[in-house]
Amino acid sequence: MLLFTTPNLASLGSINVPAYFPVPRLINFVAEWAALIPLVCHLASPYHPHQLAGQVTLLGRVSIALFPEHGILAGISQLLSHSTEFLDIASTLGPSSKRVWDVKWGGTFPCANGAASSYLAEALLQRNNAVIKVPEPVLGLRLSRSSADTAIPRFRRYQTLHVLHFSKSPHNTSWPSKLDKLLSSTLFTAAIFVLKSGLAVMFILLGIYGTAVILLCSLITQLVTRAAKVDRPSAFLGNNENHDAYMLVATHQNSSIWYLYVGDRGIVDSLLNKTMVVIPQQLAAARWLRAAHIIQLLAMTFVASQKGWDGIALLILLIISTVMQFRFRREMLTRMFCEENGVAVKQNSFEFSGRTPMLGAIQRVSRCCEWKWMDEILSPCPRREVWARALSREDMEMDSLDEEMDGLSDGDQGWVWNNKVLAIRGAILMQRAVQGLATQSL
Repeated sequence: MLLFTTPNLASLGSINVPAYFPVPRLINFVAEWAALIPLVCHLASPYHPHQLAGQVTLLGRVSIALFPEHGILAGISQLLSHSTEFLDIASTLGPSSKRVWDVKWGGTFPCANGAASSYLAEALLQRNNAVIKVPEPVLGLRLSRSSADTAIPRFRRYQTLHVLHFSKSPHNTSWPSKLDKLLSSTLFTAAIFVLKSGLAVMFILLGIYGTAVILLCSLITQLVTRAAKVDRPSAFLGNNENHDAYMLVATHQNSSIWYLYVGDRGIVDSLLNKTMVVIPQQLAAARWLRAAHIIQLLAMTFVASQKGWDGIALLILLIISTVMQFRFRREMLTRMFCEENGVAVKQNSFEFSGRTPMLGAIQRVSRCCEWKWMDEILSPCPRREVWARALSREDMEMDSLDEEMDGLSDGDQGWVWNNKVLAIRGAILMQRAVQGLATQSL
C-alpha cells in the first residue's frame, strides 16, 4: 500500500510543511498526474486575441473565467492599454481575417469586426448546415449558336454562399441571457467574493498554498475586469442610409466559401465596417493584469512541483471554471448579443457551380446598377461586359443576345449564355433569403 500512497506529511506536497489541519493520504500517481494537467493543458490558444475581441465586442464588457487560461490575462492587459491597436490586429488573426465587398457602394475593405461576425455566422451554421444547390443546365444545352451540343464538364469548383439576413426585432430574453444577468449581477458578485475569500483561507489552513494564491489572484482580477470601462458608440447599430445593405464577405477573392450580409444597413455596417466598442486606456487595470499574469504562472509552476492536494484542488478549480465558461460559447454569445440589442438573424446556404453565376445572382437580387464592386473577384473583360448587359435584361432567349455577342468567340458566347442562365436560377432561389424569409434563425 505504501507504493501507491504517500505518507501523511508527504501528502502535503514536496515542501512537506505540516498544515494547520491534517489532510488524508493520496495515491502517488494521482498526485503527480493531477498537478501536471493544469500546467500542460490550461494554456491560451494562439487565436486568443481573436476570441477575446469577439467576446468583448458581442458582450460589450470584459469577462474572465474563475481560473483563466494562462496567457489570457496578458491579452486583456493589452486590450485595456492599447484597445484600438489590439482590436485592429485581432481582426486580422484566424478566421476573423476577411475582406468585405460592398455591393451597393462598390467599395472593398478589411472586415472591422471579423471575430464578432465570424461568431454570428458560425453559430447559425451550427444550427443549420443544409445547402440549396442551384440547378445546372441539363445535358444537351447549346452553349453557342455555331457550336455543337456540349455536356457540362464534370469538374466544378463549387462555391458555397451563406446568406445572412439581419433585421430589427423586439428585445427578448431567453435562459442564456437570464443566466448571464444573474451571474454578472452585483449581488451574485458579492456572494462569490465572500465564497472565494473563504475558500482561499480554508486552502491555506489545509496547506494548499498554490491554489489559494490563484484563487485570491482571480478574486482581485475579476473585480478589476468588472470595473473596466467598455462603451458602445453613440451610433451603434444606427442606419444613416435609406436602403438595405448587401455586403459580400470572404477570406480572399479566390475563396470557395462566401457570406452575403443583407438587410438592415445599420446592423450590417456596424458588424463589418464600424467600431462596436470603445475602450478608453486604463493603465492601472492593465498593470494589475500583467502582474496577475506573472503571479498565475508562478503559482501554476509551484503547484506542478508541489503536487499533493494542491494539484488536486487546482484540477478541481479548472473543471469548475471550464463548466462555468460554457455560457460564453459562440451560440450563447451570439444569442445574448441579438436579444440585448434587438437583432434578428436568418440564414440560408446555396451552392453554385462557379464563382461567376454566384456573383451574377448577387448582382441581380441586389438590383444594383453598378458592377465595379466585383472587379477584384472577376476581372473586367469584353465577355464580362456582355454578360453584365445580358444579365440586366429580363428575357432569356438566345436570339436577343446575338447583337450583344458579336465579336465574341464561340467559347465566350457559350460562357455568357451559360452563366446568365445559372445566375438567374440562383437569383430566383435566393430571393426569399434576401427578403428575410429564410427558414433558419437564431
